[in-house]
Amino acid sequence: MAKNTESIYKEILDCYTDTFKVSLHSLYIYGSATTDDFNEKYSDINVALILDDISIQNLIKARSCIKILRKKNVAAPLFLTKEYIMDSLDSFPIEFLAIKSSHLTLKGDDLFADISIEPEYIRLQAERELKGKLLMLRASFLENIDRKNVLNALVVNSFSALIPVLKGILFFKETEIPVNALDVIKATSEICEIDLSSFESAYKIKNRYLKLKNEEFITFFESYISAVDSLAELVDKF
Repeated sequence: MAKNTESIYKEILDCYTDTFKVSLHSLYIYGSATTDDFNEKYSDINVALILDDISIQNLIKARSCIKILRKKNVAAPLFLTKEYIMDSLDSFPIEFLAIKSSHLTLKGDDLFADISIEPEYIRLQAERELKGKLLMLRASFLENIDRKNVLNALVVNSFSALIPVLKGILFFKETEIPVNALDVIKATSEICEIDLSSFESAYKIKNRYLKLKNEEFITFFESYISAVDSLAELVDKF
């Protein structure tokens, strides 16, 4: 558990339990907050709620919790039902795999521990995500080449979305999925025999450990795009 998060977790649990009462089946923390990757200053705490009722009228009750907890870097929750999860494992397998591999149960049954995900569904979504990110990265880079802050945000957002894809690749390659992002990058690099050092740089940029000058950023971005392209080609052939 990340440092100084126990009190925030209790506040999250108390707020949503008081809000939804018996309608709240389970509550989970997932993502970097459950790993050593968590940065208290910059990282969001991600929450998933399993509710019996996800009608708009019921979800409106969460407005106060979302507003209060947002001040403590707690993101608005994923609102789910048991049925939605089971019916969507073929549509969003990477997202559910990411939660399954890194989550903490604060209330209710651990539904994510028991879900079964088909490797082929993971492969198909990984291919879509990688090829989609390629199109977005190229277009956004050219559009914002003189706007350093925008490019940094582009790297941060794309990196956060690509780590679950790397976990998916390890899953359908039947390789153990590490907990921390740098270990995920290393394992994927080894199993795919691809240089993913640019992903390590993206990790450092995301966590404010690395700042690049304009020319350095272009060199980095070129290798980042190349790595995503290589992964997309490899996944397409699996």
